[in-house]
Amino acid sequence: MALSLYRRHRRECKAGHTHQNLSSEFDERKRGWKRCECPIVVSGTLKRTFRRQSTGKWEWDDARAVAAGIEAAGSWGGEIVPVLEPLPEAGPHRYRIAEATKMFLDELQQTAAFATHKKYRLLMARFVKFSEQRGYIMIDQWEPIDVRQFRSTWPVSPQTAVRRMAMLKPFFEYCVSNKWIESNPARAVKNPKGREMTNRGNEQKLPFTDDDITRMYKACDEYETTYRHKWTGEDMADFISLSIYTGLRISDVALFNIERMQPSGEIRVRTTKAGTHVYTWIPAWLQERIRARVAKHGHYIFGSHTTKSLDVITEGWRRKLNRVWEKSGPWKEPPTPHRFRHTFARILLQKPGVTVRDVAELLGNTEEMVKKRYSAWVPERQARLTKILQEAFDDKPKPKLLAILGGRT
Repeated sequence: MALSLYRRHRRECKAGHTHQNLSSEFDERKRGWKRCECPIVVSGTLKRTFRRQSTGKWEWDDARAVAAGIEAAGSWGGEIVPVLEPLPEAGPHRYRIAEATKMFLDELQQTAAFATHKKYRLLMARFVKFSEQRGYIMIDQWEPIDVRQFRSTWPVSPQTAVRRMAMLKPFFEYCVSNKWIESNPARAVKNPKGREMTNRGNEQKLPFTDDDITRMYKACDEYETTYRHKWTGEDMADFISLSIYTGLRISDVALFNIERMQPSGEIRVRTTKAGTHVYTWIPAWLQERIRARVAKHGHYIFGSHTTKSLDVITEGWRRKLNRVWEKSGPWKEPPTPHRFRHTFARILLQKPGVTVRDVAELLGNTEEMVKKRYSAWVPERQARLTKILQEAFDDKPKPKLLAILGGRT
């Protein structure tokens, strides 16, 4: 393209970039760049006339379309009309992008959990918007280069980008199975590799210690607030206890239904892909607390909700937990609800006889993932390494040992 594009940051830049500072699309793809809505400028020479002017756009794809319209006109005068690809005609096996994404989400809703389906909905909404910006109408217009450029627009960490790509690929596979496209364009796009990605994959998780749990319970004694119900410290202690003893996520605890608990005290924590249930067990005192809550609040032991938004429900409980953590602080590492799940794994792994496979089955993770994330609390691993070292050096030559004289007393 003969014309150049760059962003000139305004004095009131929302991201706080320096006034009149210039940035390119390449600059803004770097990790950690703060996005803003300052206008993108197009500049260059047409018919021996150099000029620079604002495109009136702040997204790079929109600005490129404007620049292409100016370049197609061959001069700086006249109305700027973005150049879009012509609308292709629909064939017997050609589907529009909006229709393809809707059919995919409708079918996914039958099997996916609410939270999982929401993540796909958000990704598909971005996918449709990006397609519109590129002027794409049909799903078979997508190619690997489009997938790469789509990924570059995500202002997220590399690890989150990998998870989004893992969600995008099944969508294209769905299109392939319906014969809307010949091949999956996302398969040709490899995930980035490097030290950062390796470290993120192997990082140790930080569970709460027993002392942390004690401090939280103590803070619950001083807790009280009012929302729809008058939640007290006892309610918060029950919420924390159920989170620790089951390893359930905050959304599952907030919407805990008594139907998940068996008369014997077993709690259904998840369902496998084969349709079988996986259960954990809770002590008698916690079983009694749950039954007492049923008598007070009904089947949903932490109250029923008029809203169907899972985000609204979980955010309310995050605020309540934050108040407990403020009272029980300070904290070396920021406390989060997901650390209860790590605590569940830590407590199990520290018990003799509990294997990595047992914990992996309860969490729904692979054994390899459990070893990577919780190796510091896997006693069987250290015991195996100690045995290997003992057997390796047991019969090796040893020096003649003499008493060391003159040591400090």
